[in-house]
Amino acid sequence: MNRLRYGPGAPRYAERVWIDPRQCSQYIEAADLARRMGTGSRQLSGRVVRDWPEDLLQSFDSHPKLTYCWAHWRDGKTWEEAGAIDFMMSRIRVSPTGVTDKCRTREDVIQRFDTLEQIWNASRQQGYLASQAQLEPDNFREVGGVLMHLGPGGEPVFSGAGCHRFAIAMLLDSPFPAQLGCVHISAIPVLQRLRSNSQQNGLL
Repeated sequence: MNRLRYGPGAPRYAERVWIDPRQCSQYIEAADLARRMGTGSRQLSGRVVRDWPEDLLQSFDSHPKLTYCWAHWRDGKTWEEAGAIDFMMSRIRVSPTGVTDKCRTREDVIQRFDTLEQIWNASRQQGYLASQAQLEPDNFREVGGVLMHLGPGGEPVFSGAGCHRFAIAMLLDSPFPAQLGCVHISAIPVLQRLRSNSQQNGLL
């Protein structure tokens, strides 16, 4: 449908784009945008919008997961000191299912952060964040990757999906692969440039 409306360069569902972290400064809480759009955040992938939700934009310092990731990996605090463990336990306590990010217990939380540490170490060693295709060759496009919306003029806006990997990508300060989220109509011409990095890196 997008191609019929906007031509061959139109956004595609779950396509991979390459984002310059230096251009990222804002995010939209996934649940807020999903409520406004009437669908889940991942289902917004490739959707073209004309009305941009300026009122939902927030700065990174108000995002608890990003701030505890940077406190740990950038500032050298332990996960406990950064507030990550307490945050996760508080989310588990208020969850209707008693589960958050597949964690039920403190031990689950600690194991999850151990896994994130492995991802950080591997990404830092190779100097970039791996694409979903590198992690899972049979993965469809960039499904499950860091979800990035494109605002007016092509400004990349973090969606809130893939927080820990986004935090890593920002610290590595290197273009990173992302699953395309919703796209403001004025950003469609920018898409080809964001795709070209994928082609140069042989990761389409």
